[in-house]
Amino acid sequence: MKCNYYHQYLWLRLSLSFILSLSLTACDGNSEVVKKGANASSNEENRVIWEEGEQYVRFNSNDRVANNQHPAAITEKDMRVVLESLLVSERQFLSKKLYPIFSPAEIQVLTPALVKGLAMARPDQDIAFVTIGVHQGAFAKVREVNTGRVFFKNGRLQIIFGMLHQEVRDLDRQTGQPVDRRLYPFVIGSRFSEASFTSTIVPEEGIAFYLDSENGRERKDWLILNVPAILARTSNSSNSSDEQMINSSLLEEIHHNRQETQNLKRDLDDLKEVIFDLKERLLEMQQESGRSSTTKGSHNR
Repeated sequence: MKCNYYHQYLWLRLSLSFILSLSLTACDGNSEVVKKGANASSNEENRVIWEEGEQYVRFNSNDRVANNQHPAAITEKDMRVVLESLLVSERQFLSKKLYPIFSPAEIQVLTPALVKGLAMARPDQDIAFVTIGVHQGAFAKVREVNTGRVFFKNGRLQIIFGMLHQEVRDLDRQTGQPVDRRLYPFVIGSRFSEASFTSTIVPEEGIAFYLDSENGRERKDWLILNVPAILARTSNSSNSSDEQMINSSLLEEIHHNRQETQNLKRDLDDLKEVIFDLKERLLEMQQESGRSSTTKGSHNR
């Protein structure tokens, strides 16, 4: 009897152990699935479009983005024109000068990457960028970083800058050690806090600052870009330059023709003098010939 109870006891313990091990295995499996799912979601939200060293262009969803008009279509040609039209005003000694926000190398990278990103982005994604270009400093050219987020909303291309023409150093000035980007990160800008810059973005036709509805102030780090207006302005400017070149060429040709006409007039006057001299000379020769004939006739008599 005791033996039967003992066998039943062992069987119950083994059964419970088996069930417990299955439960733990299932829990671990579920945890692994959740973990993989979270990583996949994170990777999806921060997918890289372009990357080189510390620079990148990638999708970004950490600014409580909800209702962008994505995906959005814009051609590389139009994107290049828009990026090239953005200028900053910077003080150099006692005067202010205008400089492009993006260097040619930055535009070469950003143009295809932003076009591709906007065409693939979801309404809850921005396109974040960090680019480093060589720009004119007070005494020499320096490496400077531009950062921001790009998106389409309310029918306008929009850019929120986080850093603008900020000098990039690989080594800390005080310690001489490499700069730790975990301590000094490249901030890409946000809808919820305004960034301040030493440079000032220049608003032109088609380029406006975002108006904060809460305080009624313009945000100098947030651009609202009317792409058709910018394209029209740059096209008119290009046509005006072409007209100036044509006008300059015409003026130069007119001046050249006038000079040639004056030269011809002088040559004609010289020719007239030569002809007049020849006529006088011919008349003198005729008179001398007549006198010679008269003298011969008198001798024959």
